[in-house]
Amino acid sequence: MLPASAARDAMTRALDTLFVLSRVKLNANNPTSFVTAFELLVRASSILDLVPVDRHSDDDPIDIANYTRCVSGAFYNLAGTLYQASRFGSAVPFLVESCTLGQKALQLPRAAQEVPNETREKEWMQLEEQLFRRWELLAVCYSKNGDRKVCCYRF
Repeated sequence: MLPASAARDAMTRALDTLFVLSRVKLNANNPTSFVTAFELLVRASSILDLVPVDRHSDDDPIDIANYTRCVSGAFYNLAGTLYQASRFGSAVPFLVESCTLGQKALQLPRAAQEVPNETREKEWMQLEEQLFRRWELLAVCYSKNGDRKVCCYRF
């Protein structure tokens, strides 16, 4: 098993690469690019599953909650690009993942910061305040796409 610092560096680089590739690949005028961009972000999401959430044995734990928040934001950013291009149906899978991962990130334990990080706290507050807007945007996309059926969510 890699030390936490090496695993964190590798994960950060891999996620950053996948984020850039997904943004570069997405072309709102080319529907086939949507699939490629989505698959790249799904790959980023799957990397998160490789790190145990309860990795508390290290002195410097990997903040999987923060990485999950970042992947959620990447899905949301591409959904916004598609929404702005009136590709409402195509934005739906990106929004579903964004909402699901955002909710998961808020429920995961966060790594303690040795020095209070005001920027990081603002990012978490933004997610907490913004998550309901993501769900609203998802509903708007379903509506504009003509999908007014109740989805298969369990309450």
